[in-house]
Amino acid sequence: MRSNKTVCIILLSILLLHSSTAFAGLAEEQQKLEKIKEEQKRVESRLKSVEQQKTSLLKELQHLNNQLNNTQNSLREVEGEIESTRQQLEKLTKELEEAQEQLDNRKDLFNQRLRSMYKNSSYGYLDVLFDAESFSDLVSRFFVVSKVTSYDMSVLQEMKTYRDKIEETRNSVQEKETRMLSLKNDLLQKKKEVQSLTVSRNKTLSSVKSQEQEYERMLDELEQTSKEIELTIIKLQSNGSFIGGKFVWPAPGYKRITSDYGWRIHPITRTKKFHTGLDIGVPWGQKIVAVGNGKVLYADWYGGYGKTVMIDHGGGIVTLYAHNSSLKVKAGDIVRAGDTIALSGTTGLSTGPHLHFEVRKNGGHINPRPWLGI
Repeated sequence: MRSNKTVCIILLSILLLHSSTAFAGLAEEQQKLEKIKEEQKRVESRLKSVEQQKTSLLKELQHLNNQLNNTQNSLREVEGEIESTRQQLEKLTKELEEAQEQLDNRKDLFNQRLRSMYKNSSYGYLDVLFDAESFSDLVSRFFVVSKVTSYDMSVLQEMKTYRDKIEETRNSVQEKETRMLSLKNDLLQKKKEVQSLTVSRNKTLSSVKSQEQEYERMLDELEQTSKEIELTIIKLQSNGSFIGGKFVWPAPGYKRITSDYGWRIHPITRTKKFHTGLDIGVPWGQKIVAVGNGKVLYADWYGGYGKTVMIDHGGGIVTLYAHNSSLKVKAGDIVRAGDTIALSGTTGLSTGPHLHFEVRKNGGHINPRPWLGI
């Protein structure tokens, strides 16, 4: 009898020790998971920051590219104007030289006439007048002399006016060429600045993309570690037989599946990844319900899943409801099929309001369709 009591005490001690060890192990794993979650939040925040920076840089680079194209087009136009102006300047310079030459020739003719008249008369125009034999002859001679002189002076003035006009136009064109050259220098400087800024921004973009890839890699590693810890927690927590009953639809009134279970191109990272659940299109703030009876294992922010609920249905079966806007249950709550556990949203890595629903067996994801009867 005494021996039996001793055996019972020993067995009870072993059970208590095992239970205590299991509880300690569970607490330790939950602490690990909390730390992983906190790190995931930090990395996601940094990832969003570099994604925003990348978007901003791409917009700025597009703007700089437009500036560079516009500057290049303006340069081509200005260079065309400069070439046209130089051709016009060459033409005007040639015309001015010809006009000056004609004016000089006309002056020479005029001077030759004067010299000829002086040669033929010692007193020039006055002698021509004084040699008149009568008053009518005097008038006649005066008229001829004045006409010749007036004509010569008129021609000289016209030629001088023509030459001055060409010179004025040439000076105006030359000023235009100077302005165009100055504008070209300004555009070249602007082009140089835009090119330099583009090179700088491309270097920054390259660095940001590297950071983005590093954060994505870190998130993948954290997610993998998180899943391993979850598996350990589920093994420590989930015991007994399946109590979930027949599963109901998790998003009442909304049946459209927007992304199925299986391989796909991730909508955010644009890389090929295995989609571990079903995405159901649900507007913001709609009721999300437990698909079956069970106990809430987890109700909090869960990395890229955002605000998440996990329910243990026994027998190693756990369901997961992610990207919610708010949670209506907490860890340890007992729920029945159809109970509201959250409101739909787009928290975590999500492109819009929807429910991400998973079924996990012994920690590994399985196709949810058979469990939902679809």
